Formats: sequence, structure tokens, C-alpha cells
Amino acid sequence: MEVEIIKISRKFLAAGVASAFLISSAAISEGAPSLTSLAKPVVRGALSTQSIYFVMTDRYANGDPTNDLAHLADFRLTSGYDPSDPGWYHGGDLKGLTAHLPYIRDMGFTSIWITPPVKQQYVQGSSAAYHGYWGIDFTTIDPHLGTETDFKNMVVQAHSLGLKVIVDIVVNHTADVIKYRDNGSPYIPLGLAKVKKPSWLNTISNYHNAGDIGASAKATTLAGDFYGLDDLNTEKPAVVKGWTDLWSSWITKYGIDGYRIDTAKYVNPEFWRSFLPAILKTARSVGKTNFAIFGEIADANPEAVAPFVTEQSFPSALDFPFQNAVTNYAKSFGQAGALGDLLNADDLYTSATSSAYGLATFLGNHDMGRIGYFLTKAAAWDGDAVLLERDKLAHALLFLLRGGPIVYYGDEKGMTGAGGDQLARQDMFATQVDLWKSESRIGGAPIGDGNSFDGANPIQDEIAALQKLEVQYPELKTGTQQLRYAQGNFFAVSRFGSHQEYVVAFNSDDKTTTATVPVSTLNSSWDSIFGTGSVQTSTSNSLDITLPPHGYLVLKAASTFSATDSLKVTILNPKPDGNSDGWIPVTAFVPGNDFDQVTFAVQVPGKNWQSLGTSDHRTLATTQTTGGLFRVYLHPAQFKKGTVLNLVAVAKNSSGAVKASQVIHFKIG
Repeated sequence: MEVEIIKISRKFLAAGVASAFLISSAAISEGAPSLTSLAKPVVRGALSTQSIYFVMTDRYANGDPTNDLAHLADFRLTSGYDPSDPGWYHGGDLKGLTAHLPYIRDMGFTSIWITPPVKQQYVQGSSAAYHGYWGIDFTTIDPHLGTETDFKNMVVQAHSLGLKVIVDIVVNHTADVIKYRDNGSPYIPLGLAKVKKPSWLNTISNYHNAGDIGASAKATTLAGDFYGLDDLNTEKPAVVKGWTDLWSSWITKYGIDGYRIDTAKYVNPEFWRSFLPAILKTARSVGKTNFAIFGEIADANPEAVAPFVTEQSFPSALDFPFQNAVTNYAKSFGQAGALGDLLNADDLYTSATSSAYGLATFLGNHDMGRIGYFLTKAAAWDGDAVLLERDKLAHALLFLLRGGPIVYYGDEKGMTGAGGDQLARQDMFATQVDLWKSESRIGGAPIGDGNSFDGANPIQDEIAALQKLEVQYPELKTGTQQLRYAQGNFFAVSRFGSHQEYVVAFNSDDKTTTATVPVSTLNSSWDSIFGTGSVQTSTSNSLDITLPPHGYLVLKAASTFSATDSLKVTILNPKPDGNSDGWIPVTAFVPGNDFDQVTFAVQVPGKNWQSLGTSDHRTLATTQTTGGLFRVYLHPAQFKKGTVLNLVAVAKNSSGAVKASQVIHFKIG
């Protein structure tokens, strides 16, 4: 629900942490069972195999016009309904969405994410709650969208088509019911004392009541009202239990498959460490072992997003840093290096329970705006053909790089919009908003009086083709991602699995570009399986790849990969790298160019070894990062100051051989 991306520069290590130092190293048998048994596969997460289609239900399809007014008087300040105004309800509902589930399935998506379906406070200020983020009764469905029966039927129909259902939820706040007097004291207006459900939401002491964020010293990010919305006191046990019980009941009642969690960074970390494990426990109790949860942390810096995954129990997060780097690469020039830096920073997400493979990736959304808007704003003068090429390039990056890709509804039809928020929430069905009738579309003409489900668009075709490609070659989705090249406008990675290497190369330049890309499969020919361009084997371990302007190419090695290097692993002395705020990089070197996996483990003397996580890729050398290393991050705050830790790296190659490094000792300063 955020409207602004906050960019934070990388910070250096805090002074107390920087005093950590190497004490000594001790050789230990590489074959010691107690160490080689520590080798674990990379944790990929529930989203790593999914592709998600994000729907704002009110704007998608109107299957039942009788609920447009929520069964209230035909007056927009009462019902919130005005389909000619971008800020009001337009009539989309659950029956309409259900009827179009085959449309979503046929593009190859495996999940849908819908905006919050709970009953809203219909009107606040000068607009309505069509978006779903002004909840007032969290126990039922907003009548504008239909009934509980309609929702249950939608979930059943989605499951019958092989689609999972992810519901957007809010725990940070409710609708704006609590008001403030001139002296700052809160009160609930007459007639609204029992308007919220469950009933504990009507207890005024369950809120922080500090006023809007920034309005006073008490109105912090965690305690202030988000744009006037009533900020819950999520530190209180009653609130933790209330939300846990409520959102657990949606899983058991409706059989949904995941939650996207709004405004996650505005809630205290302790809440998440209690709430999220409890929700996952409920999901497991009804057989949903891969229940997806991803939080909204609207920040373009991975250092700000990663702690939610590694320290606050989030299984996944919306990857705003990915959106920023990929969009910049697709729309402009010279951004390949920044994209390489971003994917090098994937190591920040590696832990015993997480990795960057499970992040939710996207190109735009209902708050910031659409990918079509970003491209048009940056390169409209290049003409329609170039805009279409860049749009296809952006979607290729989304689907062929790591993570669980999310497409915002209407992007497949080339919707652009004129900005974010209300300007990015167009109707898929025939619109009554004059502005939207005449808006330009990438790959197609303005919609006029038509609806967006009819007619073809090359972007939609490209999305469907990319998803079919990943079904045919699943390693492109589930395999290891190894950075290969990130210079100027040329970017390339390898994807690897089942002894098969693929190379995916991208060119954001306005001219044909050639680059020499390293590979691991030696002396092989390479087959082009998707995209445009040409390839020549320049040496036994590299390819000369030529791509047209704004083009991309997927290559498959004709030979399967087999390990040829003798497996060795050396853990290096930990030292600050300037790429994290208070975390210590732990790195290891494995000779050769195999697709190895390296598990890093830590031991407090006298206790069991604990995994720090497994890395399956080497860093790419950039101005910010030393290349050729496997890496995870140690979180010193999790240990007492002065603790001397044992650290080890255990490598496993693609043939299954396992070796352990020497053990080193490291003191937390």
C-alpha cells in the first residue's frame, strides 16, 4: 500500500561490530562426518516455483452488477460507487474474477494474488475503499465484491484450474475510525463504537493513538497512523492473539494458499516473530506445507529488505530492489553493472531457512505505477516499436531471473497509465473513465469503449511463451543462478540443474552488442531455444554472444555438465565488506567452475553446529564485490559480545562429492 520507494545508501559496519577479528585457524579432517554432514541444499521457498498474477478485484471484471452499490442507496458518498471516477468503486467482483480464471491460467500463471477482500469503510475523505486497504470488518467479504459463498467458489474454481489463491492482508492498521481532538486525545465518533469486527478491534487501547506518522515524537514509523489509518498496538498480546486467530481462520474456512502482507515495515519485529510461525503452523495443520507469505517492505535497498526475511520470520518479501534495478536496466543505458551488484547482494537473503530464490519479484504495481508507465516516461520518443521491445525485455528479465515473478493485471495488455496509485488502477472491463479510454498502450491501441480481455497483445503472447518455455525447461525456473556478465548494457547468467546448463543473455542497448560470456560446460556446442541473437564458442569455456537491440537469448548446452575439478574448499578470514549494516560476510573459495553448493555453519563452543545458510553461486567481480567467492552473512547481534565462534564451510559439487574446510575461530567484538 506504499506510495513511495525510500532509497537508502549502503552503510558501513557499526563500530562495535567492526572490532570482531580472527583468533586462529585449526586444520581438521576434510572427511570428518560431523562436518560433512552439515551440507544442506539451498532453501528455495514457496514462491520459487510459482508465477503470480496480481488482481485488483474491483477493477477486473463485473460478474454481478446487482452488488455494485453494496446493496445501498445510489449515492456515492454512501455506497462509494462511481465508475467514472478513478478513486471510487467501479463494480469488479468475485464472480467476474471467477469467470476469467481460465484467462489467467492460459497465460501460464500458477497463482493469483487479490487485493484485500474484507468489508471496508466505504468512503474516507475524497475517495472510496475500492482497493481494499481500509478494512472495518475483517471477518467477512466486502459486499461490493460479493458474498462469502462467492469467495469460496472462486477459491474452489481456482484450485480446479491449478491456481493457488493468495490474499492481501493488513495487520498494521484498520480504516480511519478513531478521531483526535485539538488536545490530541482520541475518541470514537457516535454510532461507530462497535463498527469493527472482530470486537477487539473496537477497544481504543488496542491502538497507538499517536496521530499521523511524524506528527509528534510518539508518532514513529511503528506507532504512528499511516495516512490517518488507525495504527494497531501490535506490541500488545491481545492484538497478536486477535490477528493470529483471525487470519488463521481464513485459512481453515476458505482453503486459501498464501498471504501478501501490506505495510510490513510499519509493524514491530516481535509481532512478526510470533504471528508468522503461528500462521504457518495453521496452514500445515490443514495440509498446506507450502503456504506462501511475502511482506511489503517498500525500499529499493536490499539491506533494508533482507532483515525481514533473515531476522523477522518472513518466508519472503516483495523484491523492491529487484524492481528498481531491472526497470532501470530495461528502460535506460549502462545499468548492467547495477543489476549485477543487486544480484550479488542476494547473499544478504541467505540463511538456514531462506534465499533470494524465494523472493517475490515484480516490475510495477498498484502503488508505484506500471512497467508500461516507467518505460513510456523514459523512452516514449524512441517510438512504439522500441517501447514494445523494451517491455518484452523487462518481462524476460522478470521470468528468467531468480524469484517468483508477479505480473500486475493489465500489464499483459500494455497498459501504461499516467503515474502511480489511482492512475495505475485501470479497469480491465469496459471503462467509464474518459482518461483511460484514450491512454496509450504498448503493443496496442487505446481501449476506447472496448474491454481489455478481447483482442491480442504481443506482450501477453510473450508472457505466455516464456511460461511455456519454463515448463519445457524447468531448470530455467528452479535451477541455480550464476552471474556471468554485467557490463555496460549487456547482462548474462547461467541457470543450472539436472546436469544441464543454460545461458540467458540480455541487451538493453539501442545497437547490436557482442560479449564474451564465461560458461562451465566445456567444449560444448549451444542450441538457441528462445529469443533472438547468435552465438559462437570462442574458447572451451566461454561464448561470444551477439544480441540485437533490446534483445535477449536463451541457450542450452548440447552437452550435459559433469564435474571435472577435484573438490576443495577454503573458508576465508571474515572481514567487513561495506555491503551490509552490521553483518559480517563469511566467504569461501572453491577452485574450478563447477556448480557447487557451500553450506556455512557456526558453533558456539560446547553447543551444536547451526547452519548460516547455503550458497549455490559465486559472486561476480564488480567495483563493490570481490568475485569468485561463495558467501553468507553472520549476524553478530544474535550472539553475546565476546563470544568466540567456530566457523566452517562445507562444499558439495554437482556429482555429490562433499568436503569440509578448516574450522576458523571468530570473536564477536
